[in-house]
Amino acid sequence: MNVLVIGSGNVGCAYAAILARDGNRVSLLKTTEFAHNRQFERIEETGGLTLRELDGSESFVPLALVTRDSERALAEPLDAVIVATQTSAHPAVAATLAGDLRRARFLLVVPGYLGSALFARALKGRVEIIAEGESPAFDARVDEAGGVSICFKNVRNALSFLPNSRRDEGLRIASALVSTYRYFRESPIESALHNPNLILHTVGCATSAARIESAKGEFWMYREAFSPSVWRLVERLDAEKRAVLQALGFAPIRYLDACQFRNEEDLSGDPMETFRRYALEGGPKGPASLETRYLTEDVPNGLGLLSSLGKSIGVATPVADSLIVLTGALLGRDFALNARALATLGFKTAEELRALLESDDVL
Repeated sequence: MNVLVIGSGNVGCAYAAILARDGNRVSLLKTTEFAHNRQFERIEETGGLTLRELDGSESFVPLALVTRDSERALAEPLDAVIVATQTSAHPAVAATLAGDLRRARFLLVVPGYLGSALFARALKGRVEIIAEGESPAFDARVDEAGGVSICFKNVRNALSFLPNSRRDEGLRIASALVSTYRYFRESPIESALHNPNLILHTVGCATSAARIESAKGEFWMYREAFSPSVWRLVERLDAEKRAVLQALGFAPIRYLDACQFRNEEDLSGDPMETFRRYALEGGPKGPASLETRYLTEDVPNGLGLLSSLGKSIGVATPVADSLIVLTGALLGRDFALNARALATLGFKTAEELRALLESDDVL
């Protein structure tokens, strides 16, 4: 396929390298300046990425185009566009696509936090099918030498689709790109709230602030943060997420069960053991600072969205609300001001949002 990947961080580079390795014609577009600039400059110089895989193999993967020029990257019709930026960049990326995109058959937003609804409104008539992912299919880390290392790969992933009536077609396209895309969610609302970062990143960082700041880069959140008392906080936040999902008519799946679904072929074991194994074998190092997307993205866009949905339908989210205030205080800012919420997505109520997402006219 002719694929454009937008975003040159961990997620974007992993998707670009793997899709190009598998024989797709892949272009990489960088739309921001706030991170990964040296990494991107090196990719521009070499024309591709050094891909380090889980089996220890290493190869150089050339890309068809590496650019900051959106008009050039979007000059021809595309089979697929993958938006792999931080979700905070979605409004700017949607504006860029609305200005320069001619036509695309398929667009994947990963991670999403309901970015699919934002892109659907911006790109109506230009994209046939939009998919939203819960989290990337790969854990990866980039380096300034122009390389990307795959740290972990899920065994299965679920996607939601707009319009939902074309989900079979959408899943065929997605699974042709990444084989682990094998299952549906009923709505992007489910995909948004099943993003594991909403639960683990926020609690893990908030309760480890002193350790993160004193560790000088030698902190492993997944291994160190989740003591029994912290896990009780995880479960309280996860219960709020499930209550919102249930009130909206969706299956209230636990974080641990969703984790096992992504990470294990055999679903008969203890989901907590799956999490512990991931923490030891696949969970990445870090964060090295409180100025991390684990907070600056997942608090306003993840917890903010959960809180907004809860308020709209009368479901209390006191842990989410408290974490928004607490982490904002730790970083000296007000995360509630720019939170992803129904209003910032252009909706008055959760029911209005759900009606649009269930409509065949969404695109």
